[in-house]
Amino acid sequence: MTKLPVNNLSPQDVKFDDAHLKKIFLEHLNSIYFGKQHLVHFFEEIKVLASLQYLKNAIQDCCNDAQEQLQHIEGIFNAINEDQSKISVLGMKAMTLEAYLSTIKAGKTPTERDVFIVFYLQLIEGIEVTYFKVLKNLAKAIGYSNTFLDKPFNQAIEDKIMFEAIYKEYISEPAR
Repeated sequence: MTKLPVNNLSPQDVKFDDAHLKKIFLEHLNSIYFGKQHLVHFFEEIKVLASLQYLKNAIQDCCNDAQEQLQHIEGIFNAINEDQSKISVLGMKAMTLEAYLSTIKAGKTPTERDVFIVFYLQLIEGIEVTYFKVLKNLAKAIGYSNTFLDKPFNQAIEDKIMFEAIYKEYISEPAR
């Protein structure tokens, strides 16, 4: 059994040099970039499974937002003179596979499928919000302006709120 090192340092005691922070920033930027590419395809697949046009439209809006965010992230790579580096987005792929399988599971009514779709879309948007927040913090730490991440960050928040509202509509009791 491998022993883990015991270290009494607090997070404030750990110092990263700028090159290391930039490496971490680029890895996260690549993760969100290739994760977004995967999500564009996922949104197109899951939209077909949605039963209500309202939900289909929301998914299409989210897909359009993801494509716009991809372009924005490409602009960030250009601005910092870096290229995208293919990175594994296995976690995102696993979640979208789980979402797809949960949605198509036999015996679900169209409404039940929609509720599962919206649930997973909320999770995905929550992950995106977290990624963009981490990127903003890393950008600030290495001296980049983090305002170039405001637009995709705000869009991820808006999409998350939209899917939360749709979910609430699905599960709320009908008016009596």
